[in-house]
Parts: sequence; C-alpha cells; structure tokens
Amino acid sequence: MARILRVMGVVLLMLVTPVSAEHSPHYDVACPTGSADIVLDPGHGGADPGAVNEAYNLYERDLNLEIALSTAAILENDYGYRVALTREDNETELANSERGEIANACGAVVVILIHLNASTDTNANYSQTFWGEKEKDLLLSLVIGQSLEPLGIPVKNVDRFDNGGLLRARMPSVLVEAVFMSNPDEAKELASGTRQDEIAEVIAVGIDTWMHERD
Repeated sequence: MARILRVMGVVLLMLVTPVSAEHSPHYDVACPTGSADIVLDPGHGGADPGAVNEAYNLYERDLNLEIALSTAAILENDYGYRVALTREDNETELANSERGEIANACGAVVVILIHLNASTDTNANYSQTFWGEKEKDLLLSLVIGQSLEPLGIPVKNVDRFDNGGLLRARMPSVLVEAVFMSNPDEAKELASGTRQDEIAEVIAVGIDTWMHERD
C-alpha cells in the first residue's frame, strides 16, 4: 500500500485538466470471451506489421501477440483473472478506437496495449508507458512502468499518447512499449523466444499489483 500511496502522490502533483475523450464513430464490437477482468491488446496486426527488424526477421505484430498470449496465460493460471485479447491471430486488423470498444464490451477493469519500440539508433533501448486520459490512466501507467524495471533496462518517465485505444476505453488503460526490437541484443533475445516471456511476466506482475492496490 505504501508503494501505491507514493505513486498517488506523484499523480496529485501531475494532475491537470483531463484530456477530452476521442470523438470517433462507435464500433459494433463484441467481447470475444463474453466478459473479462482484463483485456490485452496486441498492437498492430493484419496488413500493419508495426516495427520490423529485417536482420532478425522480426515483426512487431507477431511479437506483440506472443507477449499478449504469454501474459494472458500467467494472469489466468497464476492469478485467476478472466482475460480477453482483442486479437488472437496475426491476420486480424483493428482500428485503435475499435480496440478500446472491445475492452468496453468486455466490461473490463483494465486494458493493456502491448507494443515494442524501434529506432534508427540501434543503441537505443528503454521501457516506457503511456496514458491517454490523465484522470483514469496515469496511476496505472506509473504502476506498470515500475513493474518493467526487472527487464534490466532504463524506464523512462510516463508520457501522454493521443491513441484511440486509450481514449476510447472507459476503464484505466496503458500503452506499454517494453523494449526496442531494433536493438541487436534485444532482437537476439526476441528471436530466441526468451524475451517475450520475461516481458509478459513483468506486465502480469504490474497488472496484479494494480488490481490489488487500486482501491
């Protein structure tokens, strides 16, 4: 509880007038599992591959789904949560706002947008979380950001991101950029399949921490 109180102190210092919700069309969506405590949104998909590391034949779309599936398994098997994914294959392509509407349809308590970063500077590598609406998302962003520290790379300060998934979701939401897949060391671990599980584990721990301490 002390940890969450420290985070709340930061929230109070940073709190400003909340960002207005996105004014985009309503999407006719359904929850793939009927209902869920937690919705995980693997970024990109379909014709949108996200970031690409050609040297290691890595596509962010595929890696995001691997991380989301691993995170869901941990949350369900180790913590007992009901989890839904916005997509469960690499062919599905969703608008950002549609992702938020899926979380709303599930009646979720929280939604996590899972992404990986990339840069022309191959030395770049850090974790970062982003919020959409400060009043509902900032505390979650801070908690998940702290949970990323065991990945062993710097964790940058949380920031705002004007993303339709974050803005459309009615519940606390965060976009996670876990590592830089353009970094050769990270790419090697991602290609071997080991880094995905490490990322999934810290995200799951952060979600569980927030779920228990949010009240």
